[in-house]
Amino acid sequence: MKPIKAQLVIKSTEKHASNLYRVTCESKAPLPRIAAGQFAHLKVPNKNLRRPVCVYRNTDNTITFIIADVGEGTAAFVAQKAGAEFDALLPLGNGFPVLPDKTNIALLGGGTGCAPLLKIAEDNPSLNCTALLGFNSGAARDTYGDDFDRFCKKVCYCTDDGSVGYHGYPTDLLTEIAPEVLYVCGATGMMKVAREYCRKLGVIGFASMEQRMGCGVGACLVCSVRVMQDGNEKLLRACADGPVFPIEDIVF
Repeated sequence: MKPIKAQLVIKSTEKHASNLYRVTCESKAPLPRIAAGQFAHLKVPNKNLRRPVCVYRNTDNTITFIIADVGEGTAAFVAQKAGAEFDALLPLGNGFPVLPDKTNIALLGGGTGCAPLLKIAEDNPSLNCTALLGFNSGAARDTYGDDFDRFCKKVCYCTDDGSVGYHGYPTDLLTEIAPEVLYVCGATGMMKVAREYCRKLGVIGFASMEQRMGCGVGACLVCSVRVMQDGNEKLLRACADGPVFPIEDIVF
């Protein structure tokens, strides 16, 4: 699907925890099909460079983003009021491949890294998805409401402070799930554990890499990801070759 420049209008911005925002927008024209794991490059007020944000949910004319306020660009974007208009290049990148003969699926995410995973379950209701989701607090978990509970067979919430669910890391629960396929997005440490788990047990795994980006279309090479393919180490572009890669190929 060739990316388009979509004209979007902010409908609502909900703040959760200290820096997490759920931003819902309306499109002025029908949106193209967007696969789980693909992202949008958002125009930010008074900034030359766009900001890449994964697509959390969408319909034909609405789209929702989960955004962490972590710098000047994201701060400027979430400060916009309802009714503000902006444009977004979308859909960009390659999403998570869905394997039709595999139905015991685990979604492993942490913080904003949970956002790319929901559409796997929502767009593929025949999959038997269990979500293992980690947050630093219950307030951060509230960003997602009951969305994962609605579309997954089972959801295990984990918090660093023990305020909700399991007090610990979501990777601690992997051995209880024994998935055929593992989809991952989150902190590097978590993805390293997931990669070793997949290698040890022969589990198929895919990871979405959260990288800083410049152009978003593969020209500037800012978002390089180091991978091992055919015994050779290579640099691939997160925006154009990813952001989703087979987890066993990634060199952390």
